[in-house]
Amino acid sequence: MHIFIVIPLFNEEKHTSQVIKSIARYKLPIVVVDDGSVDESRLKIEDLRLKNVTVLEHKVNLGKGAAMKTGADYAFGRGADAVIFMDSDGQHLASDLPRFIQVLKSGSADVVFGSRNLSYGVPFVRYIGNKVASVIAATFFDVYVSDAICGFRALTKKAYKKVRWDSRGYGVEIEMIARVGKNKVSHVEVPVETIYHDKVKGVTVIDAFGVLFEVIKWRITL
Repeated sequence: MHIFIVIPLFNEEKHTSQVIKSIARYKLPIVVVDDGSVDESRLKIEDLRLKNVTVLEHKVNLGKGAAMKTGADYAFGRGADAVIFMDSDGQHLASDLPRFIQVLKSGSADVVFGSRNLSYGVPFVRYIGNKVASVIAATFFDVYVSDAICGFRALTKKAYKKVRWDSRGYGVEIEMIARVGKNKVSHVEVPVETIYHDKVKGVTVIDAFGVLFEVIKWRITL
């Protein structure tokens, strides 16, 4: 099975090199989408001189969802059977990749959601925001994902045709769940480590409720 790693990137020069090096050990093609970074993130990747890393560029910041879609389109257009999405800020561990790879290769599910232990080391405001997002998604689309906003997730080419999203920003995670539910796509959760380098960044309760308008739109239009 031909699996690509897709990483949306925006101003993460502190973590970029370590993230890429840790993933590169698995010998999988890596597609990094630099979403208009203004720091030295891209230069740090280029300095690694890794042959299995491709860097795509958005001249301006379009949002996480747009970067993920650019990376997925590129990967599937070059023969990928599946892609695994990872964030660029170091909160996802490469050591968790085998869990995703195992599910994808077994064919037991077309979408794999990473699920963190949200009761351990998670800032309270982010814990509540995550749970609100999970409940909203379950209420409108009858799909409960315990860690609705975790960016560590994977999908097959077959699933991508059904869940390809429109969201350009952070609503992408919820829209993917909405489309999984609407199109009855097989899915599973796998446990991943909980790591937070920045307790300020991330989805809050306000952010979660901000997605509610979009959720209502998806409920009507999908």
